Amino acid sequence: MSELTGILLAGGKSRRLGRDKAQEVIGGQRIIDRAIDTLRTISTSQTVVVDRWERIEELNLDSQINYVVDSYDNSGSLGGLYSGLEQSPTRWAILVACDMPFLSARLFEFMVTKISKEDLDVVIPRFEGRLQTTHALYSKSCLEHIDGRLKDGLLKMDGYFNNINVCEISQDEILKIEGSKYSFFNVNTAEDLDLAIRMDKNTYGD
Repeated sequence: MSELTGILLAGGKSRRLGRDKAQEVIGGQRIIDRAIDTLRTISTSQTVVVDRWERIEELNLDSQINYVVDSYDNSGSLGGLYSGLEQSPTRWAILVACDMPFLSARLFEFMVTKISKEDLDVVIPRFEGRLQTTHALYSKSCLEHIDGRLKDGLLKMDGYFNNINVCEISQDEILKIEGSKYSFFNVNTAEDLDLAIRMDKNTYGD
């Protein structure tokens, strides 16, 4: 296991689903617990970023989890990344969202191999033409850039990437790792949730 912090974004808005998607159950386990279990296999500590202290009680996670409350209000995923990365005890951190039920530890293990080879700031997959910004590795070297963006009210997750060293993981590389193409699947709507439940049953049985 590498010296990594697993950062999980769990703000709890869930506007499209209409209820707390982190606590929806797939395969007998809450989505947030599934994500944390995967992070525990590939990181040495785990941090959950929340938007308010009351959220900690709502999530009811075990005592080994570290909590961080957003440093910037209403700052979206970029603010959550900043808050978690700032408090990270390690230089590198894995960022994921609390609505991703099929995270692939093997894909993250492959991504981690990149950080020891080059002077990088971010390792990020590009899948179906999009950078997967809430499924990436970030170095603390990003903090200054992110802080500047947040102070200017600029919340695009990759808005500062032109100023740093980014390693993209290609779709071809991703698809060579069994099961990894589902790692980016996230639950935003009731239809997504129904599909995730069917996907889980098809993979693991009833």
